[in-house]
Amino acid sequence: MPYAAATVPALVHLLASTPAVGVPVAVPELWIEVLLSPWTRVFAFAWGAIWGSFANVVIYRMPRGESVVHPRSRCPSCGHAISGFDNVPILSYLLLRGRCRHCKASFSPRYLMVELLAGMLSFATFMAAVHVPLVAGGTGDPILWQLQFLLCLALLVVVFVDLDLWIIPDPIVLPMTAIGVVLAIAIPDVLGVGWIASVAAAAAGYGVFAGIRWLYLRTRGIEALGLGDAKLLAMVGAWTGPVGLCWCVGAGAVQGLLVAVPMLMLGKQVANTDLHEVHGDDPELGGPNDERAVMGKHVPFGPFLGLAAIEYVLLGPQIADALGLWIVAP
Repeated sequence: MPYAAATVPALVHLLASTPAVGVPVAVPELWIEVLLSPWTRVFAFAWGAIWGSFANVVIYRMPRGESVVHPRSRCPSCGHAISGFDNVPILSYLLLRGRCRHCKASFSPRYLMVELLAGMLSFATFMAAVHVPLVAGGTGDPILWQLQFLLCLALLVVVFVDLDLWIIPDPIVLPMTAIGVVLAIAIPDVLGVGWIASVAAAAAGYGVFAGIRWLYLRTRGIEALGLGDAKLLAMVGAWTGPVGLCWCVGAGAVQGLLVAVPMLMLGKQVANTDLHEVHGDDPELGGPNDERAVMGKHVPFGPFLGLAAIEYVLLGPQIADALGLWIVAP
């Protein structure tokens, strides 16, 4: 069993690995003091939470064709506009105990969850792109931090929209795919993905899933996979290259089964809505006994693809290193 045996040294190498820096790079002392300050880490989390508040607006409004800028956020129960001091990410929700100041109606705890997740993603990408390289003797890259956080934020929006409405929003994935390709052409060293790898991975991610969908529609008249998943994989491929794309598909499928099966056994749905309640009785979607369903229930694939993509953004070098050791092991 050569592949099984090879996993042990691969895991040891993964857990013990540290960023390879080589000769330390000269960095201005003020730059080091600012970027390694505890307050900068607090700022990184707060920065993410602010954008998490905006992500909540995008998750609700964009799929419904509403502007994400106007009007101001309002209480869904009484319609009263939420003032600025009641719209501070995380703090306002906690201080108001998740209720409207005026009508005392409860707000969904998901608003708080998204803000917390966005804050943690910003903090995690800051640590990976800036803090850890500086401590290891490198320079740190705030631009990489912001780009990685942008991708994570887009994936966060995709996950919750798909859980709610069974769609992958084109206004998110299509521009982000284009941005990923442009970055690979203009600054390939920042993301670590060249333009050929970016374009090839984007094309492969879209083409394989779109091809499976077309084949099922042609032979059986039903969708095997949503075309939105193909567009999502194109975005992931454009930003992370072939290795990130492979991880996204493989890890997404495995984690999807690990989460979906226990939830369905407990009588719970993975999505927040029923597929046919949202999209009607389209025969191309198949029925409840469709063989593509898990235990008789349809499960959205997008959230698990998004989760796997976020994992690769945060742990890409370690994942690529571990996969490389496993593949080339005798």
